[in-house]
Amino acid sequence: KILFGENIIPNCDYCQHCVVESGTNFCKVKKSINAKGKCSKFTYNPTMRKVTLKALGDYSMEDFSL
Repeated sequence: KILFGENIIPNCDYCQHCVVESGTNFCKVKKSINAKGKCSKFTYNPTMRKVTLKALGDYSMEDFSL
């Protein structure tokens, strides 16, 4: 079963074959990207996804007490 659903849009930023050097992405398998902008060897790797955290609002200790 694929993590996070089966409708993942291919992106080199979170591909198993992506290597980042000096801020530039490189493909380990050196495959070319087709006309649709997708690599034929795209393999999803959830650990390479960058998480964007949203700042929480201002809370006090009373907000978390019962």
